Amino acid sequence: MKDLIAVRVSVIDDDKALCAAIGDWLGSERYDVEAFNAARSALSAFAQHAPDLGLIDLRLPDMEAPAAVAELRKLAPHTRLIGLVAFPEPAEVAAALQAGANGVLEKPIRRAALLDEIRRQLAAIGIVMRTEGAFNAWLGAGLRELRQSRQRTQSEIATLAGITAAQLSQIELGRTGTSTWTLARICAALKTPLDRLFTRP
Repeated sequence: MKDLIAVRVSVIDDDKALCAAIGDWLGSERYDVEAFNAARSALSAFAQHAPDLGLIDLRLPDMEAPAAVAELRKLAPHTRLIGLVAFPEPAEVAAALQAGANGVLEKPIRRAALLDEIRRQLAAIGIVMRTEGAFNAWLGAGLRELRQSRQRTQSEIATLAGITAAQLSQIELGRTGTSTWTLARICAALKTPLDRLFTRP
């Protein structure tokens, strides 16, 4: 869909049922998911087209986890890698992180924890939200917070920015997109640098 930032996720685990469950969970969130049941098959796929994010079992039968993670990291330096492991041992986790994993999730994997971790990892590469509607809502909420912190009405800021109060209301509600120039005028009216709007949490 054109309104969605595409995100490719590779799942590398010899547990086919877990791969299917993760595929269902992530598919329902509109991620593109590909599953591999061995490290070596994932390596050849990474070499062809690296995903945005990889989930890798730290106890795969065909390759030691640190070596697999290091090789994946070499093939795909920008891919975020999350290790998956049951009853993790500190040395095992440390070795995976040292090899290049960006995080570790404990099995059994819970859907909510997995989605939270994926969102955190994607935020690290600049994918904070994936739809235009979500972006507009986030931007509008930021403008509303700034305006309220300055104790100014919509009418006052709209007049200073050269737009109507109705336009500002729609922007704050996230119901419409707006141009960078309009945002710059609104931020000037709020006496706030434009970049502050985009660097807030």
